[in-house]
Amino acid sequence: MSETAVAEVTGLRISYRAGARRVVVADDVSFRLEPGRTLGLVGESGSGKSTVARTLLGHLRAGSFVDAGSVTVLGEDVFALPSERLRRLRGAEVSLVSQNAGHALTPSMRVGAQIREALAVHGLPCDDARIVELLTLVRLPSPASLARRHAHELSGGQQQRVAIAMAVATNPKILVLDEPTTALDVVTQAAVLALVDDLRATLGMAVLIVSHDLGVVSAVADEMLVLDHGRVVEHGPTTEVLHTPRADETRTLIQAAPRIHGVDMPAVRDLAEADVVVRCRDVDVRYPRAATLAVHGVDLELRRGETVAIVGESGSGKSTVAAALAGLVPVERGDAHLWTADGARHDLLGVAGRRPLDVRRSVQLVFQNADLALNPRRTVGDAIARPLSVFRRARGRAAQRDVVSRLLTEVGLSPDVALRLPAQLSGGQRQRVGIARALAAEPSVLIADEITTALDVSVQAEVLALLDDLRRARGLSCLFISHDLAVVRSVADRIVVMNEGRVVETAPTASLFASPRHPYTRMLLDAVVEPGHTDLPSSDADSRVLDLDPAAALVDVGDGHRVRADRGARTTP
Repeated sequence: MSETAVAEVTGLRISYRAGARRVVVADDVSFRLEPGRTLGLVGESGSGKSTVARTLLGHLRAGSFVDAGSVTVLGEDVFALPSERLRRLRGAEVSLVSQNAGHALTPSMRVGAQIREALAVHGLPCDDARIVELLTLVRLPSPASLARRHAHELSGGQQQRVAIAMAVATNPKILVLDEPTTALDVVTQAAVLALVDDLRATLGMAVLIVSHDLGVVSAVADEMLVLDHGRVVEHGPTTEVLHTPRADETRTLIQAAPRIHGVDMPAVRDLAEADVVVRCRDVDVRYPRAATLAVHGVDLELRRGETVAIVGESGSGKSTVAAALAGLVPVERGDAHLWTADGARHDLLGVAGRRPLDVRRSVQLVFQNADLALNPRRTVGDAIARPLSVFRRARGRAAQRDVVSRLLTEVGLSPDVALRLPAQLSGGQRQRVGIARALAAEPSVLIADEITTALDVSVQAEVLALLDDLRRARGLSCLFISHDLAVVRSVADRIVVMNEGRVVETAPTASLFASPRHPYTRMLLDAVVEPGHTDLPSSDADSRVLDLDPAAALVDVGDGHRVRADRGARTTP
């Protein structure tokens, strides 16, 4: 081990048994971590990046084996340590921040109590002052008050900051971050990345960040290591790897990454004369028992064959609009209508259970998390066949099997997948199954709610291309919900930007990117991190106060571009 390195992985080979086979997860992986520097570990799902990163804490999945090589932390071979020493290593010298802080935090314990417990385990001072100090360190507002809350009372970004506070509480030498920003909107992501970078510099930690997002790695990592099927295909300074990649696998990842600059716009389709399929006017939505509205006075129009994207931060109201149109929550006030193929107009105000069968069939929702949307005990074929029965699209098992096979083929999967359980599929495959299940109803409107958030960049690109192909082939109208303007640029005809439950800007895609007029839209664009850009967005991006006037109206500035007349908005043509 070098004199300066705090950790060194040398020739690491990990495998696990799958029946009679031995599956290699990592093969001859080597790298070192230096104090005050960040290494980015990137690769597609299944590349072995999380498995390799967690070996620094001595973690191996059940049934896995270290076949060769070593993992040395602070001069000690991790896998040769006695259990008591390994327990002290975890948390005290190497800390882990997982992908989903909401799952990592105990729901029944207050935030302060969880931090106190983490400190006490390592025999460190755990009084209220230290807890407030740690929450202040990670830039959480009103830390004393926040310490008394439970995890579910915090936003996703706040939960992730609490997890980081717990991880750095022991002043570890190494901080491992496993996909720490995957579930966060771009503004919150930018703030969390800036926080991690500041903590690295302040505390002198070595940081290992695992991500499928090259923009994230580009913004914070000094070096990056690219894994493909468990093998290192490229390793070097981040700027060098991104600007002059040598491996085909690296080039594929870079080409698949969504960008807000320098990408081809989708071909402009003549949709002005296309029939309207969904129209909302002055819609308010309130969740049961909520004191305030989640959506205020939203106007929205979706035409046949059109893709409209709704973007905004977490809590902006974008997913609530999707839920209301799908009938998961009722509309409290306003008008929402659907026009079916026969020209008939139908109400979309009530919940799905009270809508006519044909209306329910016509509007289908693809959920963000396919893991939770699919029954783990039912086969893929059963999941897709259910809407065929509910909406009477195919009668008899033989007919249903034929339709299921056709749908799986249409979304790019083998018909054999029908016999598998969801756990036997990758994340991208499960999301394709979710799309196939929605298509089984033969809808006219498909709502995709953050469906690419948890997917690596190449799979994300494939799913976006699939949606566009399906829209063209079936004449679907698509409502695409996302927090990432870079993602929607390649698929949307028009973009609707929401903040605090209100529409603040709406425009054709080309117009919005060429001339964003509302300060909130500009903030979203500024927060996007792209491969090759090493500057972090402003660290206070998530704390900017936007002066939204409840009485402000949307002003038409020409060519279908409308902007809310708030302070800082450009409302002149």
